[in-house]
Amino acid sequence: MRIIAQKIILILGGLLFFWEVLSRPIAGLEIEANCRRIKAGEFRCELTISVPEGWKLPKAPDISTLSNKNLKIESDGKLERINGATYKANFLIKAENGDVPDRAELSVDCFACGDICSVVSKKIWIKLGESQISKTFVLLLAFLGGLILNVMPCVLPVIIMKLRTLSSKEALLGSIFGNYASFGAFAACLAFLKIAGETVGWGAHFQNPYFLEAATLTLFGLTLYSFELIQFFPSINVSGEKRAFFGSFTSSVVASVIAIPCTAPFLGTAAAFAIQGSVGDLFAAFFAIATGFCAPYFLSFLIPAEFLLKFKNCGGILKRIVDCGALIAFLWLFRLLSNYLSATATALYALSFATLAALLKKDRRKLALAFLALCFCGRIFTDFSTKPVDSCKELALLESKLSEKRTVVFNITADWCLTCKYNRIRALDNPKVADYIKKNDVEFIEANMTKKSDALMKFIDNRGRAGIPFTVVYGQNAPEGILLDEILTPDEIIKALEKAK
Repeated sequence: MRIIAQKIILILGGLLFFWEVLSRPIAGLEIEANCRRIKAGEFRCELTISVPEGWKLPKAPDISTLSNKNLKIESDGKLERINGATYKANFLIKAENGDVPDRAELSVDCFACGDICSVVSKKIWIKLGESQISKTFVLLLAFLGGLILNVMPCVLPVIIMKLRTLSSKEALLGSIFGNYASFGAFAACLAFLKIAGETVGWGAHFQNPYFLEAATLTLFGLTLYSFELIQFFPSINVSGEKRAFFGSFTSSVVASVIAIPCTAPFLGTAAAFAIQGSVGDLFAAFFAIATGFCAPYFLSFLIPAEFLLKFKNCGGILKRIVDCGALIAFLWLFRLLSNYLSATATALYALSFATLAALLKKDRRKLALAFLALCFCGRIFTDFSTKPVDSCKELALLESKLSEKRTVVFNITADWCLTCKYNRIRALDNPKVADYIKKNDVEFIEANMTKKSDALMKFIDNRGRAGIPFTVVYGQNAPEGILLDEILTPDEIIKALEKAK
């Protein structure tokens, strides 16, 4: 009997021990989740888990939804240790039928190890619908971004071309319709690409050589028209008002196309909302940008007609300014087109443009027409490569430096992004920033997406942006990266580096 009693006591003692161990919570276990919308019905979430000293998480937690079965959770299974007591994990939430609740309850099961290992479950609430920026606020940002776009240094050719429209009310109407038509057409193209499953971004049309060729030829024609070497439809007898409307409409379309790759303050947030949202959101945001971009035209209606007449007759200075603006825009687009041409093809294009202009200058129109037909025939034998550029080298280098716990400035630029050029001159190449990077052994990595790069566009899209400029700072204290503003300042870069290292 004594032996049996001892066994019973041992069994009961063991059961009590294991019961106490299994029921003992991990004191101080804290779990938080922050989510942001990356596209309609899809959210990227970051889970932060804090454990007491001496405990650790050997694997990523299991996450499931409790409050809404419509939500689907996808986890990459990766767990990152930030410091001795904090872990981070990323996961996606997708609404299968598009119905997104304001809040959702999640169950997080953590396999934690200290003296022993056990599973600890916690329930947390996350914000989804409430965390989204309201559409009204985004449309306001889009309007302000379009308005500020008028005074950005990168749109100097656009500003110069807009001076032409101040000559009459008909010209102002033509410019307004041209802006809305161009932004509407661009939104329609992006909507088509989204439906087709393509990766799209702000200024993506400048990565298409066929678009660049068409835009270059259009600007060349407008430059010839501006220098009065050709006339649009000279045989058609139209009134001066209709001619002013047509000319301003065409110039406004070109000005809008040139301005689109530039990024003004507020414009990045609005563009990201538009591209990542529904088709309706896309059109609403782009028309709001167009409204802001047209605001100077609307204000011009308040200017007395007498002043417009004086401005129209102010002499040859305005005409020279407009001529130079058209020429600058043409040369800039031709420079972008040359990225897709061989040296021989670039030289032939330049020679053709110069020859055609010279023939028109000497009024040799029939010869110019024959030469143009010859150029068109030669163009048939030229083809562009639209295959996306492999940017895995830069992204792999970034991953390598981050695995070495290095502090990294990762910048994405393009030849067509004039704001990127402005950021490089003003901030990234600033002596103060360059000196800090050198003294603190900071790694600077730059990727170029002048040509289409799906890898870089996906990298940008996953971080809630719709295009470039894109600059992010990584470090031991910022493994997820500190995303900088579209318009950089030296102090902002140094502050981010101090925080990240």
